[in-house]
Amino acid sequence: MKNLSDIFDEALSDVERARKRLGKGRSKQVTRLDDVDYLKSVSYAWFNSYRKVVLPDVSESSLKKVDDAYRQVLNSTAKNAARATYVTALKRAKSALTALRADVLTVTARKESATLLTPPDFSSIVADEQMRLILVERWMECQKCLGAGAYLAATVMMGGLLEALFMARANQLSDKKPLFSAKSTPMDSKTKKPLQLPEWTLRPYIDVAHEIGWITRSGKDVAAVLRDYRNYVHPEKQRSHGVTLNGHDAKMSWDVTRNLVLQLLGMA
Repeated sequence: MKNLSDIFDEALSDVERARKRLGKGRSKQVTRLDDVDYLKSVSYAWFNSYRKVVLPDVSESSLKKVDDAYRQVLNSTAKNAARATYVTALKRAKSALTALRADVLTVTARKESATLLTPPDFSSIVADEQMRLILVERWMECQKCLGAGAYLAATVMMGGLLEALFMARANQLSDKKPLFSAKSTPMDSKTKKPLQLPEWTLRPYIDVAHEIGWITRSGKDVAAVLRDYRNYVHPEKQRSHGVTLNGHDAKMSWDVTRNLVLQLLGMA
């Protein structure tokens, strides 16, 4: 399901494409039927689609400037209006959409901030107070990114939070032999010896954590999915795989992250 930020982005993209299409024409008036039909479709997309999604979050009066701009475009299609008339109306639509988006997203962010989940007590495995504060900030920031529609950023934050907690749990052990003797322990390709903990990535942390009983089998499996999504922080990997994270994916990852956090803290 698309969020409000996606809806506004699509509406603004429609307006921008319409403006570029108008800029390619030479005639003073817009008379070609395919151009007129296209401009109609841009207006209908607002009134019949985007507006219905936005309306529950704003009042009718807040939509007036946007409606007026699109209505001018639609009315102009019935009378061979001048190209400049359409350009002016589309500029008004872009400006009104941008302002409305800012207002709506601000209100939405406030609502969501009131429902952010309280972070768990990290003190059971993190002794350093400054690190606990950082983890609390990361926990909150994951949720803020989700609420803002920054799904990739949210997923990257989740991976970082989990990696920090895996390391904290590992550093808490007085006897670290189980970590370095597990089948999943990462090895140095040259020395054939286990890598030191600061050199571990999220993958071996997940595998070893399951092997020594910190997380469940199902926890390991879903954590692997989160790990793969997190790797799309690298643009080329995301491009080559043709992957786009949506709200459903990111919220599922947040459910996974919360569950794994509780497992690592011994609370689940």
